[in-house]
Amino acid sequence: MDLRLKPFTTSTSTSTKRLKPCVDDNPVVEDRLTSLPDELLIRILSLVPTKDAAATCVLSKKTWPVFRHMISLEFDDSPISHCLRHPYAVERFPSFVNFVDNVLQSYQSQYLTRFCLRMGKDFRTRYFGGCEPAMRRCEKCCLPDLNPTQINAWISFPFTAPSCGGVTLRELELCINVREPGHSQLPPEIFTCQTLEILKLDVNLGLDLAYTMPSFHLPNLKLLDLRLSFISEESFVSRLVSSCPLLQDLTVIAWFNHIHSMTISSTSLKRLCLDIYMLENEFDNTDFVRIHTPNLEYFKYSDNLALHYSIPNMDRLVKADILMGSNLQMETLEESTKQVLNFIKPLSNVQHLYLFGCCTEELNVPGVEDQLPVFHNLKYLKLGYVGYTYWDKVLLAFLNRSPVLETLVFPSGISDACVDQHGCVSVVEDDLEAARMERKFCRKTLATIPCCCRSYLKT
Repeated sequence: MDLRLKPFTTSTSTSTKRLKPCVDDNPVVEDRLTSLPDELLIRILSLVPTKDAAATCVLSKKTWPVFRHMISLEFDDSPISHCLRHPYAVERFPSFVNFVDNVLQSYQSQYLTRFCLRMGKDFRTRYFGGCEPAMRRCEKCCLPDLNPTQINAWISFPFTAPSCGGVTLRELELCINVREPGHSQLPPEIFTCQTLEILKLDVNLGLDLAYTMPSFHLPNLKLLDLRLSFISEESFVSRLVSSCPLLQDLTVIAWFNHIHSMTISSTSLKRLCLDIYMLENEFDNTDFVRIHTPNLEYFKYSDNLALHYSIPNMDRLVKADILMGSNLQMETLEESTKQVLNFIKPLSNVQHLYLFGCCTEELNVPGVEDQLPVFHNLKYLKLGYVGYTYWDKVLLAFLNRSPVLETLVFPSGISDACVDQHGCVSVVEDDLEAARMERKFCRKTLATIPCCCRSYLKT
């Protein structure tokens, strides 16, 4: 049977009647699915998860051969949970493993365009959604246990299968976090696949083979999503981005040891999400961050304050969400303020801005208004803090530098002091004076909206 994908027309046998008369004059529903041409069946079945396609195809002798020629394979072990505290359907996992093995062994199509394999908890759940409220990370026992040799065979399938060999692959998604990765390695072929347009990697597998590659080549990649348990080669990300001339959407969420330099340079990039987590010392500061993305429209950045920034103006930026967890550990307050300003100034064309963490703390200094840029297009401003933060300088500075501001939001409140039912501030003695100053500021200063905002500020 020739199941090569061909252009199909609407002149199919679907014009047959929906109901056929039975001998006893009771109508029965006709199976119209099997009357469709094979090319159309392949496309329809490729739109659903592979386990659902298999359940459909097993009902008919005609559709079962078609199943082996689907152009999209999607495997997901959910709702199985391997967590020892909250296990669910763990006994199904061997069946899931056998199912994946059987499908891959029987696969015959030469036109695999999408391969998706999800197994174990994703990055966010594993590291920030622990099994218990008091836990930050999930333990190893919460992850599936699978032989590294089998893992390597599965993730290499799109590139090594005799029938396809990766020549038509456009989308690859691997979400694999296992108990013992062992010698499991991401195949180098991933980073030289010329047909890939979407690449999503959420894994705790090895990257050693990728690190040693002389170059990467992903000429058609438009979306790159990396959520990695550990990156030991800091140039890996910048090299990878440089190999993608058409890249528009980049997400990097990963654990690093210590970063001397982080560079993101792309003239095609429109969306950038960069979350940097320090493995050994969570308060460690990156030495140097360079971001050259002149056509960026959305920017999300989460990291401790870096020692130095090099960021040209982002003239097309519409929205920015910035979270800085820790200020400079070995530098003065003046130096920390300088680096926060170096980071914020290139964002001056933004329309929607969210600042959280030490951004607001380091900017609450005398004379900051004269150092801030004018945010000519800023309509929505959201300010948050970690711990206690004064607002008397930084808030008025932003209000006076945002002439068309319409909305001002404090997602964490304007003060973290506790007020009892009688309206009395309840804080420790050391913070009492700070709380009084904050209340005085809120009562008097905020009552007067700066002249530049009177015509626009709504909420």
